[in-house]
Amino acid sequence: MQVQESSDYRNQIDEALKRAKPKKVLYLYDESGNKLLLGVFNKKKAEEVKGYLRVKKMINRLSEFDIITTEPDSDFSY
Repeated sequence: MQVQESSDYRNQIDEALKRAKPKKVLYLYDESGNKLLLGVFNKKKAEEVKGYLRVKKMINRLSEFDIITTEPDSDFSY
């Protein structure tokens, strides 16, 4: 016999929304058109990564999306 557990997911959702921050997700396309995830970055770090790719003449392979998440920033080594 299973015991049913009642949970209020609304409170958990509200707590997650309080901690969530706006960030950018950056994807890079390779030569064959495959999309590779570069990472999730705050807006300042995303601009630095885009500047680096601009210098390397790879900015035309980049796509970016705005998201709201609780994920920590990704590491990107230059």
